Amino acid sequence: MRFSILFAFLAALAFPAAANAYDDPKALVTAVYAPYLSGQQHADVSQFYSARLKQLFLDHAETAAAQVDTSVEPLAAKPAFEFNPFIDAQNALILDVVIGEPLVVGDKALVTVGFHNFDHPTMLSLSLAREADGWKVDDVTSMGGEESWMLSWLLRFDPWGVM
Repeated sequence: MRFSILFAFLAALAFPAAANAYDDPKALVTAVYAPYLSGQQHADVSQFYSARLKQLFLDHAETAAAQVDTSVEPLAAKPAFEFNPFIDAQNALILDVVIGEPLVVGDKALVTVGFHNFDHPTMLSLSLAREADGWKVDDVTSMGGEESWMLSWLLRFDPWGVM
């Protein structure tokens, strides 16, 4: 289950879509959430990730691959768990999106995003980093849902063994 998600992400890293350069932190966050407002989703959210966050995904994939028991037949079923950190869920019906004003300090920025996904209120904090090709998402933190989490921490430690 987790391996097909990771391999799809690795394929996206190997063959990236044309990414836009964002010179403004709020423009980046607005671009991240724009499709959700019309009921759409991004085909590849990794286009918004910083080099550091992409490396954390790669490191997590390597760790997960090292734990594969090759003596067991792989399951033919599709994974039951997929996670999009920008919506704090698998599925989205995003309403009432409020994007806060970025707090910028040098080449780092912090932007809060609040919304309702279906009827569940959600508040996220996006940590951004300015890279050579513009602003990128460096981490995502959930601060107002049922579970509080930080994406970089989940990738390093995977406390539930689901990613």
